[in-house]
Amino acid sequence: MPGQKIATIFFPSNKDGHLTTRIRNLGEDLWREIESRGLGDVGGLKTVDKAIDTLVVRAENAQLVGQVKKRIENLLKVHLLHKLAAVTYK
Repeated sequence: MPGQKIATIFFPSNKDGHLTTRIRNLGEDLWREIESRGLGDVGGLKTVDKAIDTLVVRAENAQLVGQVKKRIENLLKVHLLHKLAAVTYK
């Protein structure tokens, strides 16, 4: 995510909703790890609780981009969603 402050995490295989709870659990952990620590923004818990197939994470500033990217990658692995997610940075 060098230089890019926005990460979009998309789960294309969640067409039938079978991953929705796991995606929201990931979002809550992203909120704890990123937003509540002042590293960036995930839209708040209300946004996370409405997520179906997409989570958007914004780094607070360019200096925090690497930390945010690392936390996203680690949490995707913890939630066993790393192979099911398409992550883009801009």
